Amino acid sequence: MIHVRLDRETNDKRQFACGIGPALPDGDKWVHADEYELLHMVDCQGCGGRVRQSGTPVSELDGRPGHPGYEQFKDIARSWGHS
Repeated sequence: MIHVRLDRETNDKRQFACGIGPALPDGDKWVHADEYELLHMVDCQGCGGRVRQSGTPVSELDGRPGHPGYEQFKDIARSWGHS
């Protein structure tokens, strides 16, 4: 079975489009979501060859206080160690 991997984290935090993991069953493989030419090889029905959106789109962020998306902007900044 071939799955679509969404993240670029270490192996213990792997995320797949189908929600399996972080460990895959023995014999299963993965392709990264950026490897478009390999996505046709995906046979996991949960991954389905479609990539689930991960994270917050930049278009939904705003660094200006009081604007929609500011709270998400602050959350992401905090996760990178900024206050």
